[in-house]
Amino acid sequence: MKRQRSRSEKISLGISIAFHTVIILLLVMSFEKTIVVSAPSTEPNKPIIDAVMVSKKTLQEEVKRLEEKETKKRQQEEDRIKAIAQKEKEKEAKQKREKEEALALELKKKEEALKKVAQEKQEKLEKKLAEEKREKEQQAKLKKEQEEKALAEKKKADLEKKVAEEKLQKEKELAEQKAKEAAEQKEREASQQRVNSRVLQNEITRYALLMRNKIHQHWRQPIGFDFDNLSCKVEVKLLPTGEVVDAKVIVSSGSLEFDRSTELAIKKASPLPMPEDSNIAKEFRQFTFTFRPEAA
Repeated sequence: MKRQRSRSEKISLGISIAFHTVIILLLVMSFEKTIVVSAPSTEPNKPIIDAVMVSKKTLQEEVKRLEEKETKKRQQEEDRIKAIAQKEKEKEAKQKREKEEALALELKKKEEALKKVAQEKQEKLEKKLAEEKREKEQQAKLKKEQEEKALAEKKKADLEKKVAEEKLQKEKELAEQKAKEAAEQKEREASQQRVNSRVLQNEITRYALLMRNKIHQHWRQPIGFDFDNLSCKVEVKLLPTGEVVDAKVIVSSGSLEFDRSTELAIKKASPLPMPEDSNIAKEFRQFTFTFRPEAA
């Protein structure tokens, strides 16, 4: 747009100069014709020369004045054009500067935005790397703790197994020892029981003989009967003191007189001799025996 306007101004200036030049040429031509046609003088050559000279001088002055005026006008126009060009240049420079400043500002903003994005990416990367590092450290720590825990559990399990095996072995040995001691104790008890049984049996036999002898001492054979081959089984109940509570024939001899004589003999023999040992005495609280006269 500036170039078109400058070009237009130059064309206008050229047209103005050409127009003024044409006017000047017309004036010159006009003056020349006037001088030639002027009235004759008595002195033929002198007035014509003077008139021509005056006219040329005036013309030259006019031309000079016009040229100066045109030059001044042209100079003013050039100055105006230069001023306009300067303003346009300054305006362009200002616009260029503003454009450059805006571009620089935009570039700065873009650079700052890119820098911010890059910084955010860097921070995210650093954060991610830090998290990965922390995660790896945690995993390594967890793995180490798990390995230590597994090792500790294995040691504990081995120790518990060893303790259990030792305990089992001790329990086995103790059980074997107890079994051995129990067997020995059982054997001792059995031996003692056999001894006691023999002693008990001997005592029972001894007191049974004492009781039978006492009963035979009180038995009286009924007159007129032969009871040598007879026998009966009698159930006897005694008090702890040996006193007879009851005496009853449970297996008869076949002779009522013999059976009655036996029951009567037992009752007359009361109290019967009782052992001092309660274990033996309880064997005679209620017992049965077979009574035979020949044994008396």
